[in-house]
Amino acid sequence: MRYQEFENIMSTQCMSRYLTACNGNTKKAMTLYRLNLQLSQELFTVISCFEITLRNSINNHCVTTLGNDWLKGAVLPHGIFDNPNCDLTAKSINEA
Repeated sequence: MRYQEFENIMSTQCMSRYLTACNGNTKKAMTLYRLNLQLSQELFTVISCFEITLRNSINNHCVTTLGNDWLKGAVLPHGIFDNPNCDLTAKSINEA
């Protein structure tokens, strides 16, 4: 694929940083962009696993300290999500 086609698909703004990093070499800029995509894919897997582990750890802690229905209780009066800063969270829990 020619650089101009690549840039049209990805956007001039996006590709400008790669082109600058490669001193105007369009072939290297496209290669760098593709390498960045590969790195992003690898990191996404790691981040996803971390997110699941963190979420499960938080849930396990809350179950241990607050009981199996901790999430239902969290939106009740005096629950941990019963404050104006957590309105959207409480709404989502109640809808679920």
